[in-house]
Amino acid sequence: MTTPALLLLAHQARSYAAMIKDYTERLGVAVVVLSSKPRDVRDLEQLAALGVARLWDVDDEHLDESHVAPVLAQASAEGFTIVAALATFEGYRVLMALTNQRIGAIDADPLALKKCMDKFLCRQCLFERGLSRSTATVLDAQTLGSLRMSGRKLFVKPRRGAGSFACFRLDDTLTTGRLQALQQQMRDDLAFRAIFAGQFDFIAEDYVLGDEYSLEVLVVDGESHVIGVHAKYLDDSSGTTLETSNSLPAPRLSDEQQLAGERFVDGCLSALQLREGCYHIEARHDARDGHWDIIEINARMGGALINQSVGVFTGGLSMLELWVRTLCSVTDAGRLALRSQLGALRESTRRRDKSMEHGTVFFSRYGERNRTLEKLSIEQLAPQPDIAETPVREGTRLPDSERGIFILNALWKVRISDIAGQLQALSTMLDEKLVVRYSDAAAGAANLTSKEKP
Repeated sequence: MTTPALLLLAHQARSYAAMIKDYTERLGVAVVVLSSKPRDVRDLEQLAALGVARLWDVDDEHLDESHVAPVLAQASAEGFTIVAALATFEGYRVLMALTNQRIGAIDADPLALKKCMDKFLCRQCLFERGLSRSTATVLDAQTLGSLRMSGRKLFVKPRRGAGSFACFRLDDTLTTGRLQALQQQMRDDLAFRAIFAGQFDFIAEDYVLGDEYSLEVLVVDGESHVIGVHAKYLDDSSGTTLETSNSLPAPRLSDEQQLAGERFVDGCLSALQLREGCYHIEARHDARDGHWDIIEINARMGGALINQSVGVFTGGLSMLELWVRTLCSVTDAGRLALRSQLGALRESTRRRDKSMEHGTVFFSRYGERNRTLEKLSIEQLAPQPDIAETPVREGTRLPDSERGIFILNALWKVRISDIAGQLQALSTMLDEKLVVRYSDAAAGAANLTSKEKP
């Protein structure tokens, strides 16, 4: 008798393993983990302490196919039947699909994922299908000069992206020298460079107008299910565009506009031949003419507290748990039941049935690059958040990178009718009460990134 197991491909021992173990245990499935080398050995110790059924770790900073094949063989020899592989880290998403292809598990096509994750090819496909008004150009010395002189409103981003790294409007301050410096940051980023997959190009594309949203989507048997649409509130004062807060649902969207968004992303996923998987789709809606357009399609669940936010919104089922269920539902009857469940959880269905009562607002705060975090405290927040994450330990020196470096994500469960007011009130309170201090700052009040209370 073998043990059914989900193989988690963990990046540097930090890939939601505790949550995934809880989710699989409810399904009668074990978790076995293959991890790349952690940057902090304490992360591997914490992973081992979870009591997963088996843990392998390698002495390389990121995983590839050469690491997976022997683990699959060892797992089989030790009595595990791997039902599917899962990777929450974007840099392993294609590896996950290749692994699932190898073992016969259901997942998105690896080639379709590669196209989706290449922002230039993705934009080109959507434009050709009439699903986007924006076109993209790969930046080099020649195209940069001509685009700067074109007068077009353009947005610059990496061809393969990570953590809002270097996303900004094109202006005269962008030079080939700055592009080269950004590319070197990408190569030097030990935590995230695997996401770039050796691709360090930048692209410029027509600026997409409208309010920004993210659609949290699961695709099963070619049918998409938008479980929730987050409204996004942005800040670009730091040199890159960062999400400072989110709400679910989005108070500005009418039922008709939200349903149009669901249908739009279904068309985009179909055009890209993405018939399975979990997607965090960033898009904009222009209320002037009702047009939806893609910012980018991420072939994973959203970061920060997107996953937990969906869990609050659905009454208990997070995006990650639903994704785990799609991977572990292998029988025809199981997949039929899953599709029925996902259909009932669609936001448009719940809007139609008027079954939504509570939503969420959550806030992200970012650290200052190349500085050492001495103190981070949420003790003075009132009310206390329902969920809070501090991804960086005190004493950590933050990377010298232009990507967003989360130091805090905090979420409150609120009545949907109160979302607009709570966004403002909680943001103000957070700015006043959150304590952030760096040990390498000059003495005095200017040290603090927010007010520190005695």
